Amino acid sequence: MISIVGSVALFIGFAILSVALLVVDWEPWTPLDVIWMNVLGVIFAAALLRVADIQARPSRAGLVVKNMVRTRTFAWGQILGVAFSPEGDDPWPTLDLTDGTTYAVMAIQHADGPKAHEECRRLRMLIAEWTHFKEE
Repeated sequence: MISIVGSVALFIGFAILSVALLVVDWEPWTPLDVIWMNVLGVIFAAALLRVADIQARPSRAGLVVKNMVRTRTFAWGQILGVAFSPEGDDPWPTLDLTDGTTYAVMAIQHADGPKAHEECRRLRMLIAEWTHFKEE
């Protein structure tokens, strides 16, 4: 909710400033600048909404990780574990995947302190509970 209000306020602020600079007849300011400033307001407001939508949602089927740019769904069998530095070397935890790659979980931020570590422990518990590997 705060992000929606912030995005609207950001967009309105850019719109008011762009028109105000035209109204006060600031010489370098042109109608084209008004358009560009409003486009920037839309871009910044959309980015704020996207940042607010970052999440990691577990279910019986797997884990949906929605980061800034990409959303991926992992079956529990694809996740080997979670790496998260207690010293804060990394800003967020990474999933170790069975294909040898890693994937960041931006929904858990190291800046959140103890809450971040608790969420990481919870994620590890879910992985241990729902991941079942078959020996070949």
